[in-house]
Amino acid sequence: MAVSGALAAALAGCLLFVPGDGHGDGTARVNSTPTARWSALPTGWEPWETTAYAVAEQGVKKAPGYEGDRAPTCLPHGDALYCAGTALLPERIDASTGRTLWRSGITPASLPADRYITTVLGIHEGLVLVESTITNEDGTGRSQSVLALDAAHGRELWSHPVRTDSLGSAYAAGLTLTQEGDGSTVTVRSALRGTVRRQIPLPTGYDCAPLAVGDRPYVECAAGAENSHATKLLVVDPTGTSERTLTSPAQQRSLAGVQDGRLLFVEADDRPVSNSPDLIYTRIVHVDPGTADRSVTDLPEHYRGGIPTLEHGTLYFATSSGLVTAVSPATGERLWQSHTTLETPGTVSVDPSGRTVYLASGSGRVAALDAASGALLWESSARAEVLDSGLLPTVWFHKGALVLAASDGTLFTLDPARPDRRPTPR
Repeated sequence: MAVSGALAAALAGCLLFVPGDGHGDGTARVNSTPTARWSALPTGWEPWETTAYAVAEQGVKKAPGYEGDRAPTCLPHGDALYCAGTALLPERIDASTGRTLWRSGITPASLPADRYITTVLGIHEGLVLVESTITNEDGTGRSQSVLALDAAHGRELWSHPVRTDSLGSAYAAGLTLTQEGDGSTVTVRSALRGTVRRQIPLPTGYDCAPLAVGDRPYVECAAGAENSHATKLLVVDPTGTSERTLTSPAQQRSLAGVQDGRLLFVEADDRPVSNSPDLIYTRIVHVDPGTADRSVTDLPEHYRGGIPTLEHGTLYFATSSGLVTAVSPATGERLWQSHTTLETPGTVSVDPSGRTVYLASGSGRVAALDAASGALLWESSARAEVLDSGLLPTVWFHKGALVLAASDGTLFTLDPARPDRRPTPR
């Protein structure tokens, strides 16, 4: 969408306060009392800004071949942010200062950066679990593996190969789930030692992928036959020693989380929406993972958006135009709806207190909304110099501070009580 010169300058250079739908008088309010909304910032914290290709203090100091034209995928844990991505080696960033503490050399130094992709799967007892994929020159898979790095220094501790045609790996509850060997099973391993806990047989005729939702491990399978919508969901016990199969509980890729002990799926209309990246969501499905008891709630109105978020007992949808809708996961009723000016935002995040809703665009602009009313509290300025159409950004939390990655590899933090504070140069 075209933006006028005056508005573009405003977006790039200042903090925007935009009216939201949550207030009856249409006035945006910013609550500046920390005890009322904002959690305490980390001790000694100052706003910082850096890049995913900054010089590291340990390991591979310079990010080989990374041009800073795509967003990294990151995972916050404790006082650190662990990042990886396309053409990017895994790295640890100090969440309080923005210093890149280490970058791990898990691929051959002679390998061009455009030939590998790394993903941080999870953090477990001082280990960083990473999936690494190396491609051939034509982009086909050459090798794939899941490995554990020492979180303190980035050194490799164990690794095992994964099928190059697998649909991904997952970490949850101290376990890694991968497809190995002939692909007929999912291997459940101890994340701490890499030892095998169980081999889960996969149903014949289905394409299966491990996934983690709410720190619980699952395997989702979809029938490979044309025009078949049959699915199976394998609910893996957190001990990794057993699993339960649910037959056709809901639509593929619709599991949003767990609400009151029941799996919550949000199903979308499977007809394509022209000229829009959004899906149209039509119903909610609740499934008891122990008994397979299933109930369906048709949504009283259809909600558009990307991947829905279930947080603090509320279901959130965000459209590519920046419209945010909060919905009751029990009834499907709309709780509130609020407009932001963000274009193509990522998934919604809710702070640990459940008071504030955040979402961000690829440019690094952030919007904050009141979780109870939907009132738009503030929108921040852009940070990215170059926009990339890849991964959509997520707002992460480091105690009371916000941490984000923009689409050009810019990494930065915000004080949510004073989002206009200038960052400390790095």
